[in-house]
Amino acid sequence: MIQVQIEIFHNVAKDENGRSLGFFGYEPNHPVVKVFEYLTEQTTLPPEDVAEEAMHIGNGVDNRSDSYYARELRSVSVGDLIRIDGQWWTCERVGWRFVGDIPKDITDEFEGEHGTQPWRD
Repeated sequence: MIQVQIEIFHNVAKDENGRSLGFFGYEPNHPVVKVFEYLTEQTTLPPEDVAEEAMHIGNGVDNRSDSYYARELRSVSVGDLIRIDGQWWTCERVGWRFVGDIPKDITDEFEGEHGTQPWRD
């Protein structure tokens, strides 16, 4: 059985007044923070379906959601990213969009904030 790594990233971009920009959708150079990861069996499902599964975990609709919410994380929302075996996908208002750029991953230096705690290996 081949396993694939799935990683959930919160978009933590803010405007000059400290308001979240991620809810308007992911934009290149928005900083993101890895908050959760898990392994799943390799599948022939399209990556959008795999991303949807990750969103279910991050929204309390999956039996693995308990592990996600035990970390006191906010729900996965528009503008957040899912990395599926190295490929980046962002949650849109409807569905998922492939991200061609390499997002600005600030997990290592991020201190944490309400609802977003960095994943530490």
